Amino acid sequence: MGEPEPLKFVSLEEEVDYWKEQAAKHQQRAEESQEELQEFQQMSRDYEVELETELKQCETRNRELVTQNSRLHMELENYKVWTFDLTLV
Repeated sequence: MGEPEPLKFVSLEEEVDYWKEQAAKHQQRAEESQEELQEFQQMSRDYEVELETELKQCETRNRELVTQNSRLHMELENYKVWTFDLTLV
């Protein structure tokens, strides 16, 4: 890959106009990139809040299920004892 050929301008004014145009293009791209970054960051924050809410709901549901499971295990053990006692009568 060789070096790009240097730009040649007819006049100083043409060169100044060219570089102003290049600067404006780069400025526009930078502004667009900044806007995209800000939009992405806001979407990320919104998504994080959504995930945190969902996680809290799942943790609450999990605790409820663990409690229910423990209660059902105790009931099962009580039924086992009760049926065992009935077999002895």
